[in-house]
Formats: sequence, C-alpha cells, structure tokens
Amino acid sequence: MKIVLTGASGFLGKALTSKLIAKGYTVYGLSRHPPASDRNLIPLVGDITKPNLGLNEVPSNLKAVYHLAAIHRLGGDKNGSIWETNVVGTENVIDFCLRNSIPRLYFCSTAYTVDEGRNVYEKSKILCEKMVKGAGIPHVTIFKPSVVMGTKEYPYPGHFSQFISIVIKIHQRAELIRRKIEGTLRLPVLEPVFRVQGNPEGSLNLVPVDEVIGAMAKIRKEGTYWLTNPHPPTLGSLVNWVGEFIMVRMKILPYFKPTPIELAFQKLVPAFEPYLYGDNFPSDLKDCPKITREFIHQTIINLLTIDKG
Repeated sequence: MKIVLTGASGFLGKALTSKLIAKGYTVYGLSRHPPASDRNLIPLVGDITKPNLGLNEVPSNLKAVYHLAAIHRLGGDKNGSIWETNVVGTENVIDFCLRNSIPRLYFCSTAYTVDEGRNVYEKSKILCEKMVKGAGIPHVTIFKPSVVMGTKEYPYPGHFSQFISIVIKIHQRAELIRRKIEGTLRLPVLEPVFRVQGNPEGSLNLVPVDEVIGAMAKIRKEGTYWLTNPHPPTLGSLVNWVGEFIMVRMKILPYFKPTPIELAFQKLVPAFEPYLYGDNFPSDLKDCPKITREFIHQTIINLLTIDKG
C-alpha cells in the first residue's frame, strides 16, 4: 500500500516510517528536508504550508496520508509559525486528500486538548481535530499521544528532556557560585534543596515512543485513540528520580517562597508550568509499560549524549 507521511524527517516521522516499511508499506516521506531514499522509502520534497503540499507531481494510487508534521513548541507564537504550520498545514493536507481521492487520513493530535487550550500549540490541535472530523474524508483516525519519550534507539530531546536540561544548567551555575562563596567564607558545605512549583501528587503522562509508533502502525479503524500511559508516574516521583541522578536534592511543592536561583529557574520555564500540576487521560495502550526510575535515568543519559554530540 502506498502512503504519504508528512513530517518524515521529524522524530515521530522517522520512527513511524521504519514501522510502516516493516509492515510492507511504500512510504512517500514528505518534508522540506526529507530523509534519504531507502527500501520502500521514497523522499518527497514538499511543504504542508503550501497548496498541494508544495508538490508538482503527486504519486498515483495513494491510499492514505499519515499527517504528523507540526510545530510542538509550547511557548508563544510571535511569528505565527505554529499556527501556519499546524492549522494552515492541516487545511492543505485535507485539501490534498480530497483533491486526490485519498480515502484515509491518520492525524497526529495531542492528548492535551483540554477545554480551550492553554497555549497556541494546544489551541491549534483542538481546531485541527474539528477540521479533520468534518472534512468529508471517508476514513479519519485521530491519534492523541501524551508526552512522548525518546529511547536509546530513538533519542529525542523533547519537552521533558528540555526541562531536565534547564534544571542541570541552572544548578551547575548555582553550584559554582555557592562553592566559591562557601570557600571564601569557610562555611560548612551545605546541600540545599532545589524546589519546583507544582503538585507532587499529580501525574505526568509520559509514554515511550515505541508504544506510540507501534499503535500508529497497527491501528486501521477510524476513530479517536488515546496513545497515553495508563499508569503514569507522579510528579513527585519524577522529580526525585531526576534529582537522584544529577545529584541535586529536589522537591516539587505547591507553594513556597522561591530563592533567587529558584526564581531564575521559574522565569526560564513558564511554558512548562501548566503541566506541573498533573493530568488525567484515558488510554488505549493497555499494555504500555510503566515509567520507572531506570527509564528516567536512561533518558538523562540519552540527553547528555545528544548534548555532547
């Protein structure tokens, strides 16, 4: 079966391409900078923000489009790129399917489509879900992953890893200053607690990429599927596991008066704050493994390896 996969050069796109090819699909990987051709992978230089996805010629006998291309930034959208890529891009994908009589559209949304959305990314995905449902394409499937975590095979400096990276960097700076002061004043060595504002009892829904792409490659029926972890870890556990590995005493608390270092940290991570109070999603991944202390430690190792590379 011939399919088009948008966002083929991205994290999820690369991983899903491998799964679909293993199942015997011919994948046309569409991106502005598509991956190199390989067995049953045909690169297409295209752009979802342009009509007809920027293609002069369209492959024949296409049976489905997997629409993964999107900007996943959680902050603001000063230049409008999130809205243009996510919303206008999805409009163009819908038009592409209708114009070329492609009967199936698999759309990657997000589990974070609560109420009206808390940032431009969430708002864009809420609108896109409504668009694909009402597009008139015969078969529409919506995937709603939560926070997708990279693995050793598919490393990914995603939002959770970015959060950890900021913790490490700001603590390294703080540690240098603190030790210099202690050495000058001959103070006893202290081990201060680094606090993060949030709900320690709340859950953060982390799901390994293998589970997400496995489900995407397997699911055929139309409908909405929650690609989330049925047993997510608490934020309290996650903060403890991170602190344990980077050798920083960390706690997550609902309220506290921040130190200058904690205040500086808060100013660096405003986009993450809505996610530090917990979430609660249904799940269609009944056999998804739990996120463990060892998994988080391996995630940090992967992150440090990427940074060095």
